[in-house]
Amino acid sequence: MSQDPLDIWNQIASHWDEQVGEGNDFQKQLVMPATTRLLAPTARERILDACCGNGNYSRRLGRMGCEVLAFDGAAKFIQIAEARTQAADGSIEYRVIDACDEDAVKSLAPAASFDAAVCSFAVMDLPTLSPLFRAVKALLTPRGRFVFSFGHPAFHTNESQMVARQNHGEGTPTQFFGVEVIRYASDWPHKSRGLLNQPEAHWIYHRSLSTILRECFEAGFVVDGLEEPTFEPDTRARSPFAWARRTEIPPAMVIRLR
Repeated sequence: MSQDPLDIWNQIASHWDEQVGEGNDFQKQLVMPATTRLLAPTARERILDACCGNGNYSRRLGRMGCEVLAFDGAAKFIQIAEARTQAADGSIEYRVIDACDEDAVKSLAPAASFDAAVCSFAVMDLPTLSPLFRAVKALLTPRGRFVFSFGHPAFHTNESQMVARQNHGEGTPTQFFGVEVIRYASDWPHKSRGLLNQPEAHWIYHRSLSTILRECFEAGFVVDGLEEPTFEPDTRARSPFAWARRTEIPPAMVIRLR
C-alpha cells in the first residue's frame, strides 16, 4: 500500500466526492461561509484555487462571476471536478499540479496574475507549506489576498478527544460537551480517516499556529483577517461526538493574508 500522500488521495478521491459532493455540513456551515466573508470575491476577479479537491468551492466562485484557475495534486480529483463542472458554473480551468512544487505552481501564470487565492481546508494535508505560500505570494497582485482554512490545531487533531459529562448538582441535570487536548505544541505527521468508511487513511501534518504563521511571514505575507467559526446549536445533533454539541469550541480556522 502506497505511503505517498498524492497516491493515497488518488485512491480515496471518489469516496470523498461521494461523501462531500458540493459540500457537507462542515463545509457549508463553517468553512465556506467564513472563507467567502474573508475573501470577499467580486465578479470578474481572477482567483487561484489551490488544492481544489472536487472543485466545489471553485464552482461557487465561478457562479459569482469570478474567473477561476483551480489545481490539485491528485489527478483523480481533477477528473472528478471537470466532470462535475457545468456551463452554469462559469469560467473555471482545472490543472493537475502538486502544491508542494513551487516552480510548478508558479508556472500556472505570470507573476501578479491573480486578484486573490484560496486554499480550502487542505494545508494540513501538505507535507510542506513554504512552496505553496511563496508561489501564491508571487502570483498575487500587490494588493491581492490569500485565504486558507484548516482544522483548528488546538482542538481538531488526532491528539484531541471528544468528552462529555453531566452535572448532577442542584436543579435540572446539565450536560457539558467538550474536547480534551493532550498534545498541541509539537509538529508531527499522522494518518487519519476524515470520513466515515474511508477506504484508506491519509496523511495529516499537525502544525501549531505559531508554525503556520511563521510560514506565512517568511513568505512575505501579513495576516489581516482571521475567523474561528463554530456551529450553531442544533438539537438534532444527538451524537455526543458531534461538533454541533460544542458550540463554544471552533473546529476550524480561516486566515486571510496579504
